[in-house]
Amino acid sequence: MMGKPIKATDIVSAILYPVTQSTVVMPVVLLWLLISFAQWGGVLGLFLLFLVIPAVFRFQMILLEARALDRAPPALDIDFFRWFGNAWSLFPVPLVILAAWAVFAASVRFGNSAAMLALITASAVLPASFAILAITHSPLQSLNPVAYGRLFRTCGGTFWIASVYLVVAGWLMLQCQSLPAMLANLATMLLISSVFSLVGSLIEPYGLMEDVSIPEPLEPDDDRISRDLDVSRNATLTHAYGFISRGNREGGFKHIMDEIAQEADVATAWAWYFDRMMRWEQKQHALFFAQRYVHDLLLHGETIPAVKVILRCRLVDERFRPLADDLQAAIRAAESSGNNELAAVLQRS
Repeated sequence: MMGKPIKATDIVSAILYPVTQSTVVMPVVLLWLLISFAQWGGVLGLFLLFLVIPAVFRFQMILLEARALDRAPPALDIDFFRWFGNAWSLFPVPLVILAAWAVFAASVRFGNSAAMLALITASAVLPASFAILAITHSPLQSLNPVAYGRLFRTCGGTFWIASVYLVVAGWLMLQCQSLPAMLANLATMLLISSVFSLVGSLIEPYGLMEDVSIPEPLEPDDDRISRDLDVSRNATLTHAYGFISRGNREGGFKHIMDEIAQEADVATAWAWYFDRMMRWEQKQHALFFAQRYVHDLLLHGETIPAVKVILRCRLVDERFRPLADDLQAAIRAAESSGNNELAAVLQRS
């Protein structure tokens, strides 16, 4: 899909976002102080570090996701420090540890040139992995080379900037190690945050997450209504999963769609159920549900959201197609939105 042009000022703004937005500055400063205290605390410091690690990486993924949706990230809360819940947001931990170990090991065994080569290799892979993880919430897909290829075909014209910047940021992090510990920690935190901010900003113009993620939360005065609606939808989804897990997928989908028809905001309900199903381990069910979702979007003339749903599904499985009766309408929607590549793929179906 053709996105809006990305200007040099947009790149600079994304990189500086962690130091220009208070919603990012405050969490970064808090995490920096906690990490620094942990380094001085001996055994207690190790325990504190164990608590801080999930918050650091979960915040980076939430920052990336927020930038990809052109929203401000939520405030840091106690849930960020838990090792359980939203496990997908912690998957960068082993990826970053593995990349850091590879760079360090290459440096020790073969010198700085080998370390730089390892850094360049990691920089070519990690931004795409983080982007796919934010889009699909699936650690498995974030390691899928086929998904990388689909991502690069969609936004590779600008996404390479993230890899180049990660090389620069990684080199700067290495240089910062000669600074006093607290300054080195602060610089590292800011550089890491700038990388995740840039990755999210680079995929935002292509709309891979817009209109298919959970909508903005309701105003605080409506918290009770929002909670009740979530409880009702979760109950519906759980009941439908019972049908689906026993092989009755159509029965499960019918139960969900009957509930959607009764909601005041049908479009938001479709998006909510689709997003939640995309978090299941077995994403094939979500893809079949997406065919119904695309049908409803096309039926109501929502061509751009329909194309975005199709693109998101193809990141999970490139064989994804709309229902046969919707194929021609989907092709026209892709052409009208400027996505001729998608139209051509659907034409070959």
